[in-house]
Amino acid sequence: MMFWGWNAGVGWIGAIIGMLVWLAIVGLFVWIVVRLISGPRSPDRYWAPGPQAEDPEQILRARFARGEIGPDEFEQRLEVLRRTRSQGPPPR
Repeated sequence: MMFWGWNAGVGWIGAIIGMLVWLAIVGLFVWIVVRLISGPRSPDRYWAPGPQAEDPEQILRARFARGEIGPDEFEQRLEVLRRTRSQGPPPR
């Protein structure tokens, strides 16, 4: 049945709702295509990992190798490191 311009009685509101529905469908389609093309998400994609923390014993050995500390100080600090490592982190 033809309504001769009366738009089935819904007027401008029906036209606006219809347009919004089609915009939502097109937007959803574009979003799905972009997600499929961009590949899997991973945290590395958004930020670079910071520098890896060196092991305190490695730092101590490097200082000893460069001659910054002597053998007695090396042994003393190594003992302190191992003792504190076995106790766990200090309470906050």
